[in-house]
Amino acid sequence: MKKIFLSLLIGSVAMTATAQGLRLNVYGAYVFDDGFSNYTGANSYYNGKLTGGAQLGAGLEYLADPSYGVELLYFYKNSDAPSNFKFGTLNAEKQETFDVTQHFIMIAGNSHLHTGNQKVEGIGGLMVGMSITDVEAPSTGNKTSNTNFAWGARLGIDFWASQKIGIKILAQILSATRASGGDLYYGYWGPVAVPDYSTMWQFGLGGGLTFRLGK
Repeated sequence: MKKIFLSLLIGSVAMTATAQGLRLNVYGAYVFDDGFSNYTGANSYYNGKLTGGAQLGAGLEYLADPSYGVELLYFYKNSDAPSNFKFGTLNAEKQETFDVTQHFIMIAGNSHLHTGNQKVEGIGGLMVGMSITDVEAPSTGNKTSNTNFAWGARLGIDFWASQKIGIKILAQILSATRASGGDLYYGYWGPVAVPDYSTMWQFGLGGGLTFRLGK
């Protein structure tokens, strides 16, 4: 699915490079740690954190008018997840650092605020889509993947260095809600799926580049 999305994005750029109101956006941000936990009793629990790190992404944005755009986005982040877990009275607490890879595929509605300075443009908007989270337990080689509804919001500024190229500064939050029956469970034998409710938060600061395509 991820390869198909990237192929469609590249194909869209190639086919619409002469279109008016089209922008290619490239993103990079530092995403902060996010903790998680679940307790079902004194002898059944897990807790840990997703470590912070670099998040990369790209988007293709169409501006219906100078003040509003719609953008197709992809974000990627790989994290370690040091975790503690215990399941059952007879089992000792265990520790494992899981390998977690996150993919966000989103649609964003962007507002563009134009100021008296044509080189400075405020930006902000909301995003909806899905997250794909892949988890591997290195000690066992067990793997699982989970797809969930995701949403996000962002606020920032574009500084236009020329008519075609701009520099972005952004603050952004992405959240994935894991519904019953689809949560990633850090279990005794590694990650498996169990019924549970939890929410993942990814807050990042960064920026990127924006390119006006076409004439």
